[in-house]
Amino acid sequence: MPVSYHIRAALPCDAAQIAQLEKLCFSEPWSERQLLETMEDPKGVLYVAVQDDDGQVLGYAGLHDIVGEGYVDNIAVFPQFRGQGIGEALTRALIEYMRCAALEFLTLEVRASNLPAISLYEKLGFRQEGRRKNFYRHPTEDARIMTLRPGLEG
Repeated sequence: MPVSYHIRAALPCDAAQIAQLEKLCFSEPWSERQLLETMEDPKGVLYVAVQDDDGQVLGYAGLHDIVGEGYVDNIAVFPQFRGQGIGEALTRALIEYMRCAALEFLTLEVRASNLPAISLYEKLGFRQEGRRKNFYRHPTEDARIMTLRPGLEG
């Protein structure tokens, strides 16, 4: 059954749940402290998808706004909530930030084998602009550099 949720800016009270998600999804997870520092950083942007009935964090997305350019840090959804459009909604929130902040572009790295994520990014207008050899560890894998430029959003 689909879960009812909404997207909002992350709050310090979300950091523990986001850190738990980081440990599940990434080989080099961000700590709760790093997440809190990002929330306090004027250049950092973090959004969460939270369940409507209990406020549980279902996923999150973050970026850094560096001199008018958007660098996506991470996008992740708890495994049991995947396939419900949460990752897409979070990515669209980052795209909306790009529009509102008039960023020159939004860019990210994605594992070359992560075909569901690559497909989503392409659907939303991102295009591959490069590759980083052996960018990821545990396991070692190349990253595809995918970039979205204003006016190309899907």
